[in-house]
Amino acid sequence: MAPLRKLTGAQAELFAAICHHYIGEAGSEFTSSATPDEVPIFSHLSRAQRLTLIADVAVGMLCEDEPLPPDTIQHNSAYRAIIEFLFSALSWETDTLDDVGWDNVGEDLLGFDDTVYSTRERTDEELEEFRVKEALIEHRAEKNMKKLNKGKDVGEFHVDERDTRYGATDLTTARNILKRIFDGGPVSKRERDSIRPLTDKEKIAFRWRRLCDAALQEDTLENLHFQDDWSTSFPLCNVNFDWRCETLNKWKMALNLLFDTKLMDYGSATDRALVYGSVDYRSYADPSQLPRVKALERHINLLMKVYASTWDPKLLAIDQRRIYAVCSKEQYPGHYQKEELHPGHYHEEWAIGFHDECLARGINLEKSGQNYQARLNVFRDTKDDLMDGCEWDFRSRENAVLESDQRYWTPKEEGPKELGFLQRMCSGPGKLFPGKNPQTISCWTSENLQACSRCRAVLCKLQWEQHPVSYNGCQLPNPNFSFFYTFVSDCSRECQIADWKRGHKNVCARLAKERKDKEKISQLAKDA
Repeated sequence: MAPLRKLTGAQAELFAAICHHYIGEAGSEFTSSATPDEVPIFSHLSRAQRLTLIADVAVGMLCEDEPLPPDTIQHNSAYRAIIEFLFSALSWETDTLDDVGWDNVGEDLLGFDDTVYSTRERTDEELEEFRVKEALIEHRAEKNMKKLNKGKDVGEFHVDERDTRYGATDLTTARNILKRIFDGGPVSKRERDSIRPLTDKEKIAFRWRRLCDAALQEDTLENLHFQDDWSTSFPLCNVNFDWRCETLNKWKMALNLLFDTKLMDYGSATDRALVYGSVDYRSYADPSQLPRVKALERHINLLMKVYASTWDPKLLAIDQRRIYAVCSKEQYPGHYQKEELHPGHYHEEWAIGFHDECLARGINLEKSGQNYQARLNVFRDTKDDLMDGCEWDFRSRENAVLESDQRYWTPKEEGPKELGFLQRMCSGPGKLFPGKNPQTISCWTSENLQACSRCRAVLCKLQWEQHPVSYNGCQLPNPNFSFFYTFVSDCSRECQIADWKRGHKNVCARLAKERKDKEKISQLAKDA
């Protein structure tokens, strides 16, 4: 259960870029891309521990004289998480150019997918049925979760190799899916050569897609490292799109083939299920998933406890520096580039010393896809002489408070009690926001929640006002999303009455009856 080979060339450059990008993602409070739901073990570890694992994997995959990453569940989880980070970076790049004021940048270059998807809005009856099913699943999930917390024995976790949810993708069954990225043949060299030169702004705006495109183009029959059905049947240089493609699913399918299917050996289906696959309330509602949930909890708690006992706050940024040293292409420390992470105030002396030593040894930091081992050697040779500032987060600016910085990174010894469960909130009928110009906002509290005494589940429809309201620096959700559904209890009699009038009275009797049908709810959770 480990990666099968080292990365070189454009594939190594892409891998290094996403590992380097993670330094900033890991330290942010406001991003979920650093903790992908699809990789629960990795995502529930502390920030410092995640960075240690990313550094280990980066060194193992990129540096030619180092062994491959350790064959452990945590390192394999970190490898899979890196693939998920890449998907997030691509998603941001393809979806949010307008949000950063770069609308119309390179618009004439983009290639829109001509695939047509037929969708329709759900009817009121279908929406009501959906809400009822979700409420039943969530109620059963909470019941099972409480039993697990009390120590219920659910047996050992094991996945049958024929279980398609976690087993390796079968080549025959995947052919129809893969037709989407191969049908029509590759983009011709003539068409690629006809693309006009990009401006500096366009090079930044399309950075991730260009890196991914170059990595896919290196997957040829001539560059095969292993002779297997996947490699010989699907050389990814033949995909039917290039970096101008805006269809994220095509990128995900191709990159998953490149970095996962062709490169990763997870061992058994059981091992793969511990590495990959999200956990949410549906997992708790399905009894067959409970052994997996308990196995994940055990792994997370053990890994956190061992790491916390060895963590040294004086070396808080050592793994951030290690990733930066191996993966960064920044040639001049302190010169900010939009696609690079700028070292914080307390790390500039180290960064300048590292770069000066690289230049003295003739190491070109801007050269793509190579020099990783030489850079690691420089890091190892100089790190003890340049330890000043290592107790600070890599991004900390001048005048930061060390105690606050370190508290943010100090690892815990125990993971969460409930994986994948969000805090329950009451939408309620709304309250009057105090101030000079009061507005009505939803209740949005988690205090004193009370479930319906009859069915034990409540369906609340959360309506937002037309204008966002800020309270104590916390911005309410985007008002452009007019509503969403959440399955919560009520915090007061007023909220309960409002929910009853809003439609709960129409489904209460049904929920009260069907919530006891464990087998039916288990199937609903599997089908969801």
